[in-house]
Amino acid sequence: MGLNTSANTGSVVMCEVSKRVWWTLFMADRWCSSGIGLPRQIKDIGGIVDFPMDESVFHSLSTEQESLEGVWKPGLWAQMISLVQHFGPIQDLNRRSALGDVDGDELDREVRHISQQLELWEMMLPAESKMTESNLHLHQAKGTGGAFVALHLGYHHYSTLLYFRFLEDQRAVTDLGKWCIMRCKHHASAYSGLLRLARGQAGCEAVYPTVGHMAVVSSSVLLHTLLFGDENELERARQELNANFEALVELRQYWPNIASMIQRLVTFQNICLLSVEHQTHRLDGWMVRFLIEHSLPLEEKEIQTLPLGLEMAPDSLFTMTQEFTQQGRYTNFETPTHDVNEGT
Repeated sequence: MGLNTSANTGSVVMCEVSKRVWWTLFMADRWCSSGIGLPRQIKDIGGIVDFPMDESVFHSLSTEQESLEGVWKPGLWAQMISLVQHFGPIQDLNRRSALGDVDGDELDREVRHISQQLELWEMMLPAESKMTESNLHLHQAKGTGGAFVALHLGYHHYSTLLYFRFLEDQRAVTDLGKWCIMRCKHHASAYSGLLRLARGQAGCEAVYPTVGHMAVVSSSVLLHTLLFGDENELERARQELNANFEALVELRQYWPNIASMIQRLVTFQNICLLSVEHQTHRLDGWMVRFLIEHSLPLEEKEIQTLPLGLEMAPDSLFTMTQEFTQQGRYTNFETPTHDVNEGT
């Protein structure tokens, strides 16, 4: 079909549609391939295909128009594409980290590099594309509120994934580790706040299934904070976890598989509880699948409370649950029609 070229044949509309089809495939490959545990099929191709134009300009084009009137400028879809190109390297970094055969200093250098790229991406956003409430209302009025929200949800999700491995206890002893933990918590919190804000704005709702997966990743960081964070972090983390949970329950009306995503949060919490004694909270193969492989059917994704071969006392989980419940740090997911509260 020649989609992956910049050949300008036909009307402006047809050329733009071809670009959008190609970049839709590129975006889907970044999400769908990883979601089912497959390598990406489309390579990072640089500037072979021009980015899509601004959405409002595209929607104003006539079908027979042969040339673009005015100056070309990128829109939200173009910003999403420039952002998602960092998603693949983040996935690769986490998979390599889980294998455990890569030098830690090398991984840390890559984290710094990708972190700088993400910060540069945010800095270089056009003024009207930056995350502010006034811009949210601007895009809401233009009919692009949902795309605007999706752009920034993606930014916070990718950033959370980048820093997630530093939640391991041994990573917190270095200055880089402490900074990455702070950034991980910041982006998980920001994701929750933006999702809550968007749910209250008509035309800005994000109700596609990957929003549920991203909310689970955000919630896993918030759960970790509730279990192991400082006392002054707990109230905010619980409020943000409640907000994410409300969004997940709402999404479950449209996407029944959200119920299995909620169950994965229960398993994640169990692993965190057991890590107190068994040091099981680490970025291993299971954790990478938890973070990235969101589309595998549950029956093909056997989730175990402990890694294979690890023994524990039968009442270890019960004991830890009781202890953390008494501290007000345990989250009860058994009543999905109500707020998430510390277990009772």
